[in-house]
Amino acid sequence: MDKYIDNKLAEELDLIVLTKNRHREEGLPKGSVGTLTLSYTGMRNPMYAEFILSDGKRKEIRLKIDDYRVINPYRDNDVEIIANYLKAGYRNPAAQTAVKTA
Repeated sequence: MDKYIDNKLAEELDLIVLTKNRHREEGLPKGSVGTLTLSYTGMRNPMYAEFILSDGKRKEIRLKIDDYRVINPYRDNDVEIIANYLKAGYRNPAAQTAVKTA
């Protein structure tokens, strides 16, 4: 068993994708990509993740264990999710500046 199969094994800074539309009203529909900020610590404690909204603002949301899955960089479909995330411009602003000036 690993974190790509069992969300209870997810760790801080794992890249995730939302699998439900529970946060749609907050601007985060199913398929939104984010980063875990707190790992799963038990049934009573929630998971949190940070997302970058389309306006560039960052938003941290509370997740349930079945709201997301960890993106596996060794799966072709997941590599495509990561590439699309980067193409959409959701990169570190400092990295974008470095790329523009290089």
